Amino acid sequence: MTMRHVLAPVVAAAAMCGLGPDAGAQSGRLVLLYACDEQSEPCKVWQTQWEPIFTASAAARKVTLRKVNAPNAKALLQPASWPQDLRWVLDVFLMSQEGVQDTYDVPRFFLLQDGQIAFASVGNNGWREFMWPTILDMTNSNP
Repeated sequence: MTMRHVLAPVVAAAAMCGLGPDAGAQSGRLVLLYACDEQSEPCKVWQTQWEPIFTASAAARKVTLRKVNAPNAKALLQPASWPQDLRWVLDVFLMSQEGVQDTYDVPRFFLLQDGQIAFASVGNNGWREFMWPTILDMTNSNP
């Protein structure tokens, strides 16, 4: 089961509890949320190998990249490390089965659209095998 399926019921519950973004959030445009800690080697790999590929792509012109960079893995799970307008994503993640069981795996990617988590993946393999193809598909772009 992918994180997308695990998070779906939690996203619905969070929306009912008012944990989603403000009503004024940008509608329709995709937001790629990259969450990582500065001590993580996998995060350094994504930043040096995958981020340049993403930012140079046609898909990047259709997606807003937002980043949460915490000093360490423990800080990444603290609301103070997150921008106010994205804290709902952390809340949803922490309420999910994966958030309870697997809290320190990074990098984490959340694809947001219309105030919801449209897709999520973790790790460089998760980026390469799931998130990147999903972004290309949703933006109707080629690599």
